[in-house]
Amino acid sequence: MRRFLLILFPAVLMFTSLFTSCIKNLEDEGIYVTTRCYGIVYDQQTMQPIPGIMIASTDGKKIEEKVYTQDDGSFSINISLEQLHRGCYLSVLPDSLYQTLDIKLDGMPLGLQNYDLGSIVIEGPFEPIIYTDNVTDITINSAHCYGEILEDGHSAITERGFVYAEVQYPTVEDNKVVVETANKTFDAILSLKPNTTYYVRAFARNGLGLSYGDQIEFSTLSGLPEVTTNGVYNITSTTAVCAANVNGNDMFPDTYRGVCWSTMPDPDINNTHTLEGYGSGNYNCTLTNLQPGTSYYVRAYAGNSMGVAYGEQIIFTTLDGLPTVSTTTVTNITTTTATAGGRVSNDGGFTVTQRGVCFSTSPYPQVTDMHTTDGAGTGTFVSYLSGLTPGTTYYYRAYATNAIGTVYGEQSVFVTH
Repeated sequence: MRRFLLILFPAVLMFTSLFTSCIKNLEDEGIYVTTRCYGIVYDQQTMQPIPGIMIASTDGKKIEEKVYTQDDGSFSINISLEQLHRGCYLSVLPDSLYQTLDIKLDGMPLGLQNYDLGSIVIEGPFEPIIYTDNVTDITINSAHCYGEILEDGHSAITERGFVYAEVQYPTVEDNKVVVETANKTFDAILSLKPNTTYYVRAFARNGLGLSYGDQIEFSTLSGLPEVTTNGVYNITSTTAVCAANVNGNDMFPDTYRGVCWSTMPDPDINNTHTLEGYGSGNYNCTLTNLQPGTSYYVRAYAGNSMGVAYGEQIIFTTLDGLPTVSTTTVTNITTTTATAGGRVSNDGGFTVTQRGVCFSTSPYPQVTDMHTTDGAGTGTFVSYLSGLTPGTTYYYRAYATNAIGTVYGEQSVFVTH
């Protein structure tokens, strides 16, 4: 055995010398049997270089060589022609926070001294990506919220749920509901105040941090009755009738109702109002003590323990309160007398205290001119005109007076004989 080794030893030396000579000759020609591969490893989220990451050359069964990235994320590793011939790739082997990455070297040209792999980006952990899906089933004191975890950030979700507040962009320092589930989709019912605007966001927390979904704004129901002002009818100079409807809230059944009015817009129960009992349904209210010829604003209202709700505002104007009078045709014309009269068909809501006919030689006579007084109240009356001048043209018209004022009928003309 020892003799066998002595015989082969010169041959080995000769082969080694020849091989080394061949390598030198190849390198003189710019062809290298070992290529230095280098690159820089970056974090995908921050695009910052990562130090201390293992880079290994391997054929898939065993590691041929391994190096670690420097402080600036760079590395350099040797790959031989033999490795490329057998099949070789680089494997980025980070710790558990990052994803392993294999880099194929199939396209690397042979015989290079250096080969730049460029930037190598590996995916690491990140905060969750969360979606605030929807808010449904809104009542006076609750709402149903839905959320979804789109990405867990390669780190286990330790907490998920919803945050909400009466101010925008709530956080876990505000109201928080934690949902105990492992599902990506989750939901919860929030306990809220009536008639309040809320802002809600889904949230999730993993080992890297806390994330929020988009904000959704919604308002809880008021709990108030629904009331409608249907219209105003039978308007006189001092009264009117308002029709309304109320639909009560089942959670607050003691609903009182009525109508409020004022000469100013948006009347409420601090103004003049009626109380028309309790409950839901249609109802009518009579407005009294109104001023003639005046515009009023009226709203139906309904209230319960949650407050008072109002219907639409309606504007109406009372009648002017003046009588309605017409002039009858003159008869029995002589040189100094004539018979006229009129008819009071409506007193305007106020008693007619005086009526008659006024006449003058000038158009549109008034009660300050010559006139008769022919009783009071409504109905037909006859007036006897006297003290006239012969052959003279006279203008005449009936009049009626009540507490509001004096009105005149249409004007007519006659000529004495």
